[in-house]
Amino acid sequence: MQVAVYTCEECGFEIYQEVTARNFMPLFECPSNRCKINNTKGNLILQLRASKFLKFQEAKIQELAEHVPKGHIPRTMTIHFRGELTRKVAPGDVVGLSGIFLPIPYTGFRAMRAGLVADTYLEAMSVFHFKKKYEEYELKGDEEHQIARLAEDGDIYNKLAQSLAPEIFGHEDIKKALLLLLVGAPHRKLKDGMKIRGDIHICLMGDPGVAKSQLLKHIINVAPRGVYTTGKGSSGVGLTAAVQKDPVTNEMVLEGGALVLADMGICAIDEFDKMDELDRTAIHEVMEQQTVSIAKAGITTSLNARTAVLAAANPAWYK
Repeated sequence: MQVAVYTCEECGFEIYQEVTARNFMPLFECPSNRCKINNTKGNLILQLRASKFLKFQEAKIQELAEHVPKGHIPRTMTIHFRGELTRKVAPGDVVGLSGIFLPIPYTGFRAMRAGLVADTYLEAMSVFHFKKKYEEYELKGDEEHQIARLAEDGDIYNKLAQSLAPEIFGHEDIKKALLLLLVGAPHRKLKDGMKIRGDIHICLMGDPGVAKSQLLKHIINVAPRGVYTTGKGSSGVGLTAAVQKDPVTNEMVLEGGALVLADMGICAIDEFDKMDELDRTAIHEVMEQQTVSIAKAGITTSLNARTAVLAAANPAWYK
């Protein structure tokens, strides 16, 4: 809220209050001359329709794994977006931010306990994405001519497959399958409303040391949207969705897991055979219906998880 507008019940006077801080004290008594002359304390009513609001979004960013110092865990930071910058980022995006680093001073009893310590946040001024969606990509220079020339080539399928993880020798059939996973197929919606998924799910089965994990990591880097996780370090709640308390509004909200973050992308699950059986059944609905249904803590909803699952596992009695 930028400007709060009040209306007096007694004299109909309108009062405008500018809000400059995170918190503000609303007005209760009418300051107009008419109410002062009549010696009546007019009751003020906040008019939400006449007040001026500014779009606001709070997000948390996490440091990329390749930027984490030795022996440290990834750091997180709170980001505040205002105005037209809101809804520019979504969970799972890889973004770069520029803004102003500011402290959040404590008030009241928390200020007495904190002393000189204060929370910090980044007031975002600009956002740019490192990975663009396929439909947002703009062709530069002679790229369009090169693509048209490759499209006329009859061996484009083999060339694209060989360009996936070129440092890994062989595995031509596996690379062709992973290329089809990246491309996918169109989603079909029948006349009666039934939806047929177009995403392909792949499970790579093989002995240790045959570059399964390297292929998974490469696919996640190539895909515009991808999440990598391991079977032993993932639970059913961590893959689907969890219910948490929002620190801003103190309400129970849903926080999406790895499969929800990889919506319209790829979710790679390594060590698939090491997962618990109960956790593995949690992804069955995602793989076929492409939704995550939740009924917890008074929240009953269904989240979209239109993701292709790429899993890697070892055989039962591998050497």
